Formats: sequence, structure tokens, C-alpha cells
Amino acid sequence: MARAALYLAGGLPTGLVWLVSCTVLLGVGVATLPLVVGAGLICAAALSGIPLGVVERLRLRWFSGDDHRLSLRAGPEPAGGGPLAWIRRRLTEPATWRELAYAVVHSALSVAEFVLVLGSVIIPAFLLTAPLLRPFARDGRFRVAVFQADSTPQAVVLVLCGGVCVVLSYAALTRYAALRARLSAAVLTRGADTHVMDQERYIGRLVRSRARILDAYDAERRRIERDLHDGAQQRLTALIMTLGLARLAVADSPPETRRLVERAHEQARVTLTELRDLVHGIFPAILTDRGLTAALTALAEEAPLPVTTDLEPGGRPDEAVEAATYFVACEALSNVAKHSGATEARLSLRRRGSRLVLEVYDDGRGGADAEAGSGLLGLADRVAALEGTVHLSSPLGGPTLLHVEIPCAS
Repeated sequence: MARAALYLAGGLPTGLVWLVSCTVLLGVGVATLPLVVGAGLICAAALSGIPLGVVERLRLRWFSGDDHRLSLRAGPEPAGGGPLAWIRRRLTEPATWRELAYAVVHSALSVAEFVLVLGSVIIPAFLLTAPLLRPFARDGRFRVAVFQADSTPQAVVLVLCGGVCVVLSYAALTRYAALRARLSAAVLTRGADTHVMDQERYIGRLVRSRARILDAYDAERRRIERDLHDGAQQRLTALIMTLGLARLAVADSPPETRRLVERAHEQARVTLTELRDLVHGIFPAILTDRGLTAALTALAEEAPLPVTTDLEPGGRPDEAVEAATYFVACEALSNVAKHSGATEARLSLRRRGSRLVLEVYDDGRGGADAEAGSGLLGLADRVAALEGTVHLSSPLGGPTLLHVEIPCAS
């Protein structure tokens, strides 16, 4: 009841201030209309509902606790163009005229609401204290509105009436204040919900678009890996076998011929090794065939420094989650080997409810910066597209800890 009473009574100062200000602006503006200042004052009066709307939204936020929707004006804020352009846009907005109409109604209602609150508080208070106040009344007759007490028993009856009035006042004030707040919010935030929904739909489209791009990117990586594995690698293998046979066939040939064939054979073997490494980096087959745990184990075994693993087996998450987690681990271990000067590292993977948690720790020199071209920034964007988070702790002197959390469906 106290909040409702303060909300309704607080409308009187804002209503009176607006009424006096608008009346002065209109009066002076009409009197000086032949001058340029007159038109400006009339425009100011037309726009006077805007500051009142700001104050009323603040009061509504305090009363209703809706900090999101009630912080918005009905429609996006205009930007740029200078003061004249701002005034012109405001005068053409429906929200400006709704706020002006609200100000007119509010200034009239605020007086009635203040009287309602005053009566709802004062009358029950006098009735509840009737036995104490009656001795001070003239001729011993205590009167409050339509109530009267000529004796102490009658004053006690007024106390009971005061209790009933408190209950009725509570019901009347709280319900009226809630109705008043809803009507005010309907006028002052009309169009704001649509604006917020448009923004949320736009953000949703961006998120879904980024997810589709990542899915297409992963599909393209798999296609390239499959083409290289089934095409170029097979042809290189056949070429190596052919060169091996050619090396046997030219065993009795001049030394220069044998050297050329052996060099071609060795270069083909090196090219096949590099191609296999490239294919593995594009999308390792073990990740598709055996899952994330096996892929991370193989990654740790192939690292150029000792890597301890703590991998909790579990159900396989989505392919996008597996790919993002694997490539974050791959990039992190690559940075450890290249830049950290670490002697050992630790790779852990576990589940926390519906989130997959990856941690990469090393005892290196620290000072790593994800935005300094380490490659982690792009991977962080990839994780963010899956609504995941990446945290890097790397003080100077070490150690470094990369903490990644990604929501997973399974």
C-alpha cells in the first residue's frame, strides 16, 4: 500500500510542474508569436510531454520493477542532424503527441489521485486514534468525515471503522495504482515492445546465419579432406610406387639417371607426408570416426612436448561442438609449443551439466594475448557462434590456462 500511495501521490509534483511550465510557454509563445521566439516557445510546449514521459517512465520502473521495457521510449531515438532536425523529427513522431496527451490527462488526474491518497491515509488514521483524540475535541464530540463519536464507547466503534477503512483503502489504492500504471505504460511504451522484438529477431537472424556459415565451413573442410584423401593422396601413392619400380629398373643405368629417379622418389614421399599432415590439419579422420576424446588423445601424443591428458569419456556432442573444441585444443597446443617455452602441458576435457569444458594448461612464460595474432581470436569467435565462452589467463611469468565452455546437446 505504501508503494502504491507514494506512486499516486508522487504524480502531483510532476503534473503541476508540467501544467505551469506548459501554460507559461503557451501564453508567452502566443503573445510573442509575431517574433521568432514565439514559435520556438510554442514548439517547446508541444515537446514538453517528452521530459514528463521520461520522469513517468522512471516512476513506473520504480513502481512496477520492469527495468527493461519501461526504460524505452516508444520507438528508436533519432540521431544526427542537429537541433532543428531533432525538433522536426520529434514533432512528426506519433510518440511525441501521445506523450503530450498523456501529460494533459496526467496533470488532471494527479490532483484527484493526491486527494484520494490523502483521504485514504488521513481518515483511517484519525479513526484509529479516535479514543485518544476525542478528549481534545470541542464539546467532546469527535468528527471525521461522516463519522462522529460523543462518548468513549462510540470512539472505540470508530477504531473498528478505521480498521475497515484501512482494508478498503489498501484494496482501492493498490488496484487503482496497478491499473493506472498499466494504462500509463501502455501509452508511454507503445511501440517499444515492437522495437525490442524487432531487435531480438534481428539478433536471432544473425546468430542463425553465423551458425549456418560455420556448418557450411565445416562441410567444406570435410569435402576438401575427403577429396585430398581419396584423390591426391592416392595418386601420389601410386606415383611413389611407380618411381620405386623405376628406381629398380634403372639400377644398371648411368649414375646421373639413378640420382634423378631417387630424388624424384624422395620428393614424392616428402610431398605425400606433407599432404597427409595438411589433410589431418584440415579435418582429422579420427575425429569423425572415433570422436573427440580419441582425437584429443592423438593430438596430445603428437605434440612436440609432454602433454598430460585428463579426458572424461561421454556421449558424443554435435559435430560443430566437436570440431570447435578440437581446433581450439589444436591451436592452443600449437601456441604452447611455438611461443610459451613450456616444458609440459595438460589437456583436460569434462562435462559440467549441459556444457563441455576444455582446459589447456602450460608452465611456460605466460604473457599470451588472444588478440595479438595467436589464432585464438578466430577460434573464440567460432566458439561464441555456438554460444560458448573462452577465457585466457596468462600472467607474465606464467602459467597459462585456456578455459573453454561450449553448450552441448548430448
